Amino acid sequence: MRTLKLGLALGAGGTKGAAHVGVLKVLEEAGVAVDVIAGTSIGSLYGGAYAAGHTVEEMDDGIRTQPRADVINFFRHRLKIRDNNRLARRFYEALAGHHIENLPIKFAATASDMVEKCSVTITRGPLIDAIEASIAIPVIARPVAHQGRYLLDGGFWDSAPVDAANELGADIIVAVELGDPYQMPLNLRAPAAWLAERLQGVPLRRTMAGVPFTINAVLSELLPGRQADVVIRPQLPRFSGGSPFHMVKCLDAGIEAAQEALPAIRALLAGEAPALVAEEFEPAPRLVTDPGLA
Repeated sequence: MRTLKLGLALGAGGTKGAAHVGVLKVLEEAGVAVDVIAGTSIGSLYGGAYAAGHTVEEMDDGIRTQPRADVINFFRHRLKIRDNNRLARRFYEALAGHHIENLPIKFAATASDMVEKCSVTITRGPLIDAIEASIAIPVIARPVAHQGRYLLDGGFWDSAPVDAANELGADIIVAVELGDPYQMPLNLRAPAAWLAERLQGVPLRRTMAGVPFTINAVLSELLPGRQADVVIRPQLPRFSGGSPFHMVKCLDAGIEAAQEALPAIRALLAGEAPALVAEEFEPAPRLVTDPGLA
């Protein structure tokens, strides 16, 4: 009998990504093995660490005890994992020396190609390089030169990298979405395009090169991708979810949302139709198992 492989697609969201750890915690405690992880932006950081063998307990403890000033310094130092601040050193010690193709759990990180203006899936090479590219938020971080491309944060194209998880061989895909890719309002499109055109000559290695790239990305039409079998949308603090001072709340929100989704995940892995087809909560949906409603 063929065993169905479970894949996680972990989306972007900055410090809200603590919710990903909550989801991993619930799955692990329930004995649900994860076979494939695809992550973008913060999802690549937590997902890559887990794929490399680091425990949920380590990540949970880090979120609950790491001084918030360290998180702020990590952003101030341009999200460079090799930089000399305490959180960067902690990430470096966890990720250095690992190559994606040798990880115990199949893994991919997605980033954005600045020249082609598209999503790139990284499935080989040093794990630390792939994650550093995937979390490189434009303007905050410098573009990352990697495998012949200039790359920035991967969260422009999908709420979660479901296509990448599918390409890794997942049969059942659970997406953890912390928000939707930003799209430029219609009334701002003309002035934004004018600014992007004026900045096109900035060298790709410079931080300011992220400005025209970002503008062009948020002006681009998003193409529909593969739908996840289960979509988990934790109910995050509406106004403060992106603050480093509310990461524990995001972690706990991930735990709560994953517990609600667990019966549907178990049913799908057993080859059954989940009892819960679709249930939406206001102000944001938290669980969708019908791909047509995702």
